[in-house]
Amino acid sequence: MMTPTHLLLSCGLLTARNSPARNLAVIAGGAAPDLPMLGLFIWDRYVQGLDEGTIWEERYWTDAWQIPTAIGHSIPIALVILAVGMAMRWQAMMFFAGSVLVHVAGDLPFHNDDAHMHLWPLSRYKFISPISYWDPAHYGTIMHWVELALMVAMLVVLWRRFEAVWVRTLCICGIGLSIAVPVYFMLRHTFG
Repeated sequence: MMTPTHLLLSCGLLTARNSPARNLAVIAGGAAPDLPMLGLFIWDRYVQGLDEGTIWEERYWTDAWQIPTAIGHSIPIALVILAVGMAMRWQAMMFFAGSVLVHVAGDLPFHNDDAHMHLWPLSRYKFISPISYWDPAHYGTIMHWVELALMVAMLVVLWRRFEAVWVRTLCICGIGLSIAVPVYFMLRHTFG
């Protein structure tokens, strides 16, 4: 799934009213697994000047990309963080780890040949799903609509949970992004 969907799913499932530390940990945990990939993309694209084709067809498959991405998507690492949080009775750490695990659970069934090493550092194994969140050859076109529906559903949950104007403003912006991002990728894959 796309990073905004991961964030919304984690927030929809794990946030609560009047719990700012918990909510910040949930947001951080929902985004954390994809941050290495985002940083590497920015470096390769805007510092190294590589085109997107080179990045996604070549650089993505190197250990320089795969290992940092595996660290962020690692179930064993998230479970260690969760265990430490539980031992220390630190709720924010537990919700951070829980949010990472929600992110990973959202990725596992929707990555085909671009799957992550979710068991790293114990294994480099990748679960290759028959379904892809983006690749039309593996139901990606359908998944765009499923992901859009999930994003809108989570935004509705958050709208109902939080009454603050700034949160509701973010929900409205989120609905716009949840429509714009999948449409961008559908057009990009349809028209090259």
